Amino acid sequence: MVGERLVKSGIITQKQLEYALQEQKKYPSKKLLEVLYDLNFISKENFLKLLAQDLKVDYLSNLDNVHLTKIKVPVNILLQLKAVPVEVKFDEVIIAAENPLDWNLVSYFKRIFPDKKLKFVLAHNEDINKVIKLLESKEKIKTLTQEVKKELKGEEVVGKESAVMRLIKFIIKSSIEHNASDIHIEPDEDGAIIRLRIYGTLFEKWDFDYDVYNALASRIKLEAKMDVSEKRKPQDGGFSMDIDNNHFDFRVSSLPTVWGESIVIRILDKRNIVKSLDSIGFSTQNLELLKSGLKKPNGIFLVTGPTGSGKTTTLYASLHEISGIDRKVITVEDPVEYKLHGIQQVQVNPKTGLTFANALRSILRQDPDIIMIGEIRDLETLEIAIKAALTGHLVLSTLHTNDAVSAISRMIDMGAEPYMVAASLVGVEAQRLVKKNCPYCITKYKPSDAFLEPIKHILPPNAVFYKGLGCEKCNMTGYIGRSMVSEIFLVDEKLESMIAKNKDKTELNEYLKSKGYKNMFYDGLIKALKGETTLEEVYRVAKL
Repeated sequence: MVGERLVKSGIITQKQLEYALQEQKKYPSKKLLEVLYDLNFISKENFLKLLAQDLKVDYLSNLDNVHLTKIKVPVNILLQLKAVPVEVKFDEVIIAAENPLDWNLVSYFKRIFPDKKLKFVLAHNEDINKVIKLLESKEKIKTLTQEVKKELKGEEVVGKESAVMRLIKFIIKSSIEHNASDIHIEPDEDGAIIRLRIYGTLFEKWDFDYDVYNALASRIKLEAKMDVSEKRKPQDGGFSMDIDNNHFDFRVSSLPTVWGESIVIRILDKRNIVKSLDSIGFSTQNLELLKSGLKKPNGIFLVTGPTGSGKTTTLYASLHEISGIDRKVITVEDPVEYKLHGIQQVQVNPKTGLTFANALRSILRQDPDIIMIGEIRDLETLEIAIKAALTGHLVLSTLHTNDAVSAISRMIDMGAEPYMVAASLVGVEAQRLVKKNCPYCITKYKPSDAFLEPIKHILPPNAVFYKGLGCEKCNMTGYIGRSMVSEIFLVDEKLESMIAKNKDKTELNEYLKSKGYKNMFYDGLIKALKGETTLEEVYRVAKL
């Protein structure tokens, strides 16, 4: 019996088995494994593994890498069959199904792929539904692309705007509704695909043939005030658009590739940027440290992390916290992504000689109280930032480092003297973004031992973790929104002395830990235990 096997292997307890058997009596049509999974007594991985063993088939634990462009079966049929082709090989088709032994699957897919061997594998129904939902969106866009093709042939189409412009607006509006930060239009040998970056992860959304792709790319470049005829060089541009009575700015980048121009549209949404520090995900301890650092009259405060880790949001929230009618704030950015009221913003323009360093020299003659530098990229900019900090200005900026303490060695490696770094640095905050569990489908679950084993010594007794199962509200992803995990330290007299003596990172870390410093993995673990995110997300972005 499967229940006894699970108890013997330690996956569930005897009490859990007894409870599940009682629950099964209420739902006679359900298998014991299904009941155990619904009760969150076993993980999805274990559910599929055990069910696949019983059915004597292979299984797929997720369908995230399915190429939607290869699926040519009507969506309504897939919904009925509860199956999707996940890989089409030269002589074989692999089909993921909720019930891989259903004889209807064989008869139907044999008609579609008459010359290929069929292999049916087990997959969870929520993963299959996720793929089908994406396919439904693809079908909705077919009408628009057909109108674009008519337009390209010179045929008349209904509507005040051109069909290609309506297609662009549909793509943008749909992307905003899905909370995408970037739209990737990528040509390949068969045409082009559009992928959306949602909460840091790319999802394939639509595909087009070359005619539609070329019309789309040309019109986007025209809107972004780029040279439409130039396809051999990278270009940058931008445009604005009102969507559902909200104003959005879009930054566009084109890059020549072997198949055509890859175009990326960054969605700049002011609603997501002008936030208070209290609302962007800082833990209570880290928020207090950050606010304390921002109250310093002068010095450099750094925000570090990779691209897409929310540094700009934190910087703008920090400016919002400390700016006021009695303080002059000037920023130097490349580019200015969000235009803010009451702040003087300077956009770097290397073509005219307006570099970060040159802009900073002029800014110091503008009598600022607070200076925000988009990024410290070179020694010249760093030296001017240090000079500004030492002459009574509070300087906020970013660096690309993996953790907070590494910012110190990065500044020294760039060429700054250790004693100058020690005298000017106020503090450093490092951060990453983790996806937040969907509140509509959140449930308890047990992460795999690979994630639990390394942290068992720091986990509280009876620790419980949570995840989103996937529902309509979260587009079957299990996540809605993102939160921050962070680590932060402020420079005290002892740390200033250690930096001036160029102590190595290990010694600096040991001292900070003795003062209560916690790394961002620990910050993320607390969030996972509170149900804000999954343990897998914490491992994805932070080091233990």
